[in-house]
Amino acid sequence: MKMKFWNVRGIAAILFLICSTSSLAQPAANAPADSQATVTIADAQKAYVAGKWKDAARLFEQACPNEPDSVRTECYLWNVLALSQIGAAKEFSTAGKRLDSLIKKTNPQKAVYADLMMTKAQFQLYMGRNEKAAEALIHAIETSQPHQAIVLQKVCAVVQSKVKNPTLDETCKRLSEPGVDASTPTPDPTPSTGSATEQPAAVQSVTEQPATEPKAAAQPANDATTAPAAEPAKTAPADTAAKATPAPAVQPEKPVPAPAPEKEYWILQLGAFGVKSNAELLVNNLKKQGIKGTIEERVGETKTLYLVQTGKFETKEKAVDFGASKLTPLNVEFRPILKK
Repeated sequence: MKMKFWNVRGIAAILFLICSTSSLAQPAANAPADSQATVTIADAQKAYVAGKWKDAARLFEQACPNEPDSVRTECYLWNVLALSQIGAAKEFSTAGKRLDSLIKKTNPQKAVYADLMMTKAQFQLYMGRNEKAAEALIHAIETSQPHQAIVLQKVCAVVQSKVKNPTLDETCKRLSEPGVDASTPTPDPTPSTGSATEQPAAVQSVTEQPATEPKAAAQPANDATTAPAAEPAKTAPADTAAKATPAPAVQPEKPVPAPAPEKEYWILQLGAFGVKSNAELLVNNLKKQGIKGTIEERVGETKTLYLVQTGKFETKEKAVDFGASKLTPLNVEFRPILKK
């Protein structure tokens, strides 16, 4: 029985359009003159677009090791996609293992990490692990960059149709919200993997639902009176006459207090790190500048993320103003996130 990846062809087509303007779709700048003897990413992509999955997987495996670090991970992601389309269980299993390996080795600060986690969500959904698919997609969105929003929205629609997950719903909703104003300077979002000095990239966050204390309800006055005891019937025999037991007072039902309305507020998210010490380093550096930062941990099947956030602002404008005045001079990228 052949196996087909549920929606990878459509997603891969979108990725192809994105990658066609990047260095991934171009032959390596240092490729030797005898290009006929050298397999390039472009050759592999041609086979992929033609639906020749085995050829594409083989060609990507030959081309990727020769590519620079900046595009090698994305090249191997194409190899994973090609393997998953062949239709055999063995190749699909190999693709899954390679994908997990790429996720573990890739810095969440790099844009390709979100593509890896988006692909992971598709693998999980194909295998019927809907909750795991939602978890992977949440990680993808949290580490995404604005230009990836369109692709992620398409994957959101598919995953949301398969699983009911309020956290995923809130996170997907963030994709349609405007990010930082275009006037906000944007530092280089692709630092070296594992570096203790890596600069945070703009990412999106899952909306948390904090516990709210309901307002104390006023206790209703108990104005009910005790019903008088019924007198025994005068015609009843003396040995059967008895006083009736007084009826208990009727207690009115206490109204159930309505929960306090959720109060929305804004925070600034500064980065998503795969290494906790890097997140702690950023928080400590911010502290030296008089800025309080917090770390939220997101546990995933393949990798745990550590999200650095700061502030609680009444409006988006106040959040952006704070970021522009306090964070931009420190070369720290930020994105305002609505919470409630």
